[in-house]
Amino acid sequence: MSDSLPQPPSSEEHAALQRVLEALMAAGVDETVLSEAAPEGLDAIQRVVARYLTFPGARRYTPPDVYAKAGVDEDWATALWRAMGFPEVPDDQKAFTDADVEALDLATRLFERAHLDRAVALQQARTMSQAVSRVAFANQDVIADFTTETDPLRRAEEAIELAKDTLPALDRLLVYMYRRHLAAATEQQLLIEGSEEGATNMTVGFADLSRFTSVTRELEPRDLAMLVDGFNGESADVIVEAGGRLVKTIGDEVMFSSLDAQTAAMIALELLEAVSPDKGYPPLRVGVATGDVIPREGDIFGPTVNLANRLVVVARPGTVLVDRATRDALA
Repeated sequence: MSDSLPQPPSSEEHAALQRVLEALMAAGVDETVLSEAAPEGLDAIQRVVARYLTFPGARRYTPPDVYAKAGVDEDWATALWRAMGFPEVPDDQKAFTDADVEALDLATRLFERAHLDRAVALQQARTMSQAVSRVAFANQDVIADFTTETDPLRRAEEAIELAKDTLPALDRLLVYMYRRHLAAATEQQLLIEGSEEGATNMTVGFADLSRFTSVTRELEPRDLAMLVDGFNGESADVIVEAGGRLVKTIGDEVMFSSLDAQTAAMIALELLEAVSPDKGYPPLRVGVATGDVIPREGDIFGPTVNLANRLVVVARPGTVLVDRATRDALA
C-alpha cells in the first residue's frame, strides 16, 4: 500500500476519537455538528472543541432570528456586536445561541434603564469588551501551556477536561474581580477633587525599560515574553502596594497614577529598585507629572499625561524625571 494513501485509524485512535465525541455530546454540542465534523477529520473536531467547549449551546439562530427574538432593531444589534469586537455574521448563517439572544436583550434593557444614549452605550460596550478580550487571550495562553499532550486527540481530550474543571471557576472569579474593582473605583472617585469640569487633579507616571529595542533582538521569543511578564508583574505589585493605580501596560512600558505626588514619587523610586539590572532587566527610567487629567473609560488623558510621557523619553536610565508641579508638591 502506498504511503501517500490515508491510513485507517488504529483501534486506540478510534477509541480516543469516540471519547472526544462523547465528551462533546455531554457538553451539549449538537449531534448534527459532530456528525458533520467527524468525517472531515481531526482538524474539524479540534475546531468544534475550541468553539463549543468555551461557549456551549446549539448554534440555531441567524442574525435576523436574534433581532426578532430579542425584540431589537438590526442597526442597534449590529452596532453592539461590532462594539464588542466581533466581525459581521452573514444573515443566512446559524451562528448564535440562546445565550446570545439573552445577552442582546439584557444589554438593551440595561442601557435603557441607565438612560444612556446609544453612543455612550456602545462606548461602554467597547471598553468592557476590550478588557475582557485581553483576559480571554491571556487565559488561552495559560491553557495552552497547561495542555501538555502532543498527540492531537489526547490534546483534545485534555482540553475538554481542563475546560470542564476551570471554566465555571473562571466565570465566578471574573465576576468577583469586577465587583472588587468597581468598589475600589467608586471609593477612589469619592476622594477625587475635581478642578475644571470633567478634569481631575492627580499625578501620573510612566516607567519604561530603556534600550528595550536592542534587547528584543538578543532574546528568544519565550525569554522576551518572560522578561515583559516579569516587568509587568513587578511593576503592578509596587504600584498597588504603594496605593497607586496601574492604568495600563504597553509592552515595555507601564502607566500609573496616584491622588498625590508623594505616593507617585515613592512608586517611582521603588520601581527603580524592583526592576533593576541586578535582576536581569534593562535599566528602568520613570517620568512623573502632576496636574489636571481627564478620566475616560478607565483611562486618563490630557496635557499632564502627555508631559509625563515626554519626561520618561528624555529621562536617563536608572533615574526619575519629574515636572515642576511634582517638584513643588514634594518640596
